[in-house]
Amino acid sequence: MKKIPIGATIGLMAITAAVTFVVTGNFTLERFNEKIRSTSEKQEFYSKLSEIDNYIRTHFIGEIDETALIDGMVNGYIDGVGDPLAECITAEEYALRLESQTGVTDGLGFECEKETGGYILITEIIPGGSAEESGLLAGDIITAVNNTDVIAFAGGYDEAVSLFHCDEGTRVKLYVKRTDENGSNDFITYDVISMRSEIATVSGKNIDDIGFIRISSFTDCTSAQLKATLDELISNGAKGLIFDLRGCSFGSVEAAGECLDHILGAGDVVKAEYKSGTVETVITCTEAENLKMPMSVIVNRGTSGAAEIFALALSDSGKAHIIGKATAGRGYMQSAYTCSDGSVVMLSTAKLLTSSGTEFNGVGIRPEFDVSLGEDVDFLHLSTEAALLTDAQLIKAMEVTVVN
Repeated sequence: MKKIPIGATIGLMAITAAVTFVVTGNFTLERFNEKIRSTSEKQEFYSKLSEIDNYIRTHFIGEIDETALIDGMVNGYIDGVGDPLAECITAEEYALRLESQTGVTDGLGFECEKETGGYILITEIIPGGSAEESGLLAGDIITAVNNTDVIAFAGGYDEAVSLFHCDEGTRVKLYVKRTDENGSNDFITYDVISMRSEIATVSGKNIDDIGFIRISSFTDCTSAQLKATLDELISNGAKGLIFDLRGCSFGSVEAAGECLDHILGAGDVVKAEYKSGTVETVITCTEAENLKMPMSVIVNRGTSGAAEIFALALSDSGKAHIIGKATAGRGYMQSAYTCSDGSVVMLSTAKLLTSSGTEFNGVGIRPEFDVSLGEDVDFLHLSTEAALLTDAQLIKAMEVTVVN
């Protein structure tokens, strides 16, 4: 057999590869060049990172926390992608998010925030929860937890609050300061037992002939709560509906779709457009329910994600007016990817569109009626009488939701 020099062999291989490249058409020259460029850029990236690491380990005078270093690199990489919603979270954080999405939680049955002195202010009592059963009230200030002053915890407020998220049946001792209407303080001790409870995300009331419904988030429980609220309001004489989505920023598109199924007739509602250009329907209403009554939706800058989809779907269907201020414009669908160490990367993987093709990511919803609300108006805690006098957005919604 005749021997072929090594150089000729390589040349022959190159010619064969080139012919195969042209004949088969599996790759275009553009894609080939793009792949080479991508590989080159990756090599430059890793080379630069290696150089920086060498300089730091050789010359940096301080101690290097390897865990913090890796976390910083990961977060820096994700920040550089340009996806404002992208993040890397721990397995524990992801599990808590999944639990929150169920709408059912183990806890003491109240919402809270840090007050000016660093203690814990109870802002809301969850109906039917252990806090309500124990006699705690919104406005109470928790000064100590399990015999330890809140400020005395090494982690302060955050560590004290973490004790409230405990397994069902856990007993937590709370020391509470309560101020009455005369300014007098009472100091009361409560033993509160953690219990599993469904978080109320929907509330409603009839204002004249209009059912006013506030949705705080879209969880797995929201659909049933909305259905029950709609049935009650309509049976009590509501001839029109106002949905208040101000500040509603948590929840899944699927949960919003289940809620829309109680309002819209059958048909596609939400689509997702992926990187490949593929468009798929992700939400379809299937029930025969089709509420035929005037409706309005109130939104603001805090209205985000699933709540924007809910508002747009009602608007696109011709059923509802939108009142308030432009929304957040969070119109991406996120996907979760688990890393080998258990941490989870959240990435935006598709643009959300309404059935009519309306895209709102980055721009938000522009209300049909642009109505501002005074900074001193606390719309969440106004009585009905006060709201009808001071809540300009509700007043406008009542005006345009005309009932016969």
